[in-house]
Amino acid sequence: MTSMYQSSSANQYKDYTMVPKSPDLSTTFNEATTPAVATIVDKPNYVIVNGPGTFAFAYKSGSLSTYTTGSKIATNAGPQELPIQPVAWRRTDDAAATGDVTFVYVRVR
Repeated sequence: MTSMYQSSSANQYKDYTMVPKSPDLSTTFNEATTPAVATIVDKPNYVIVNGPGTFAFAYKSGSLSTYTTGSKIATNAGPQELPIQPVAWRRTDDAAATGDVTFVYVRVR
């Protein structure tokens, strides 16, 4: 694992200090997945609800029966980004299908 700090040289700061290392954005990428209904997955950075309906989310693995309603999307609202990190999802107002909710991960290679 690399450190998020780098040491500076004596020429740059006249003493040896630790300064924050700039992130290497060439190794950062996003990954989107569409997990099946009620399937436990890793926590994403955020989710996107792709269509209208009422959706509930589980936040702990092993808690498939414990869902919290997280969004109700109107028919004309379009996809909505939610800044939440659930481990599973389900639809509460109608039948759910894979692709109704997208989990987005910000990864480092």
